[in-house]
Amino acid sequence: MRFKIYNAQSEGTKMKKKILLVDDIKEFRALLKIILSGNYEVITAEDGEEAISIIESGVEPDVIVTDLVMPRMDGYQLISRVKSSTPYSKIPIIVLSDVDKAEKKERLKDSGVMSYMNKPFNTTELREGLGRSLTTALASCN
Repeated sequence: MRFKIYNAQSEGTKMKKKILLVDDIKEFRALLKIILSGNYEVITAEDGEEAISIIESGVEPDVIVTDLVMPRMDGYQLISRVKSSTPYSKIPIIVLSDVDKAEKKERLKDSGVMSYMNKPFNTTELREGLGRSLTTALASCN
């Protein structure tokens, strides 16, 4: 497994907030990278297993954006692993998926997910959701 970091800042410039983007569809990851890399450092993973490896390697994302339906380790398992791990439990998680059932959204909320957005998504809503999640996460750290 290899992961890529896009738009890393050079020394002397303000560091961008890191987003760990987890989705099994390569084209979707590429599209979101294009949309978000102007404002964020985007790190990608193809499933939950790779995302956990990235986090455990020392990369500390400011927010995780994940799909739910993925091979090997799905989004539900990723959320559970992150939220049950003390060093990582405060990382905000946004779910971006096409699972649109009220009971699943309630389950996600109960598991600590900050917000849920449906695919296909509105880019403005996604950017606003990321901004809210980061603001809330930073406020809870102070």
